[in-house]
Amino acid sequence: MSEDQIPTEQRQFPRINVATQVSFAIVMPAYETGSTEDISQGGLCLKVNRVLPLGTVLRLEFDLPGDKPEHIEVLGKVVWQRPDNAAIFSTGIKFLS
Repeated sequence: MSEDQIPTEQRQFPRINVATQVSFAIVMPAYETGSTEDISQGGLCLKVNRVLPLGTVLRLEFDLPGDKPEHIEVLGKVVWQRPDNAAIFSTGIKFLS
């Protein structure tokens, strides 16, 4: 692909760089933890230390940083996952609620 053929951004919502701890549960068992790489109105990139099958529904809880931090509780679905290294996986989560 030549430089003049670089694809434009395909995401529906713009991303902002946010690094915050996220608690998540697969269908409601005990919570595990990970952290975000980025976040948008439609989802986030979650860094975790395990494989999560595509389609897995997670309950997520996290605080958005700022002058008045906002606590978020939302359901999300795993839509992609790729290894960053031997122990960490970047995981695309689409918000469902």
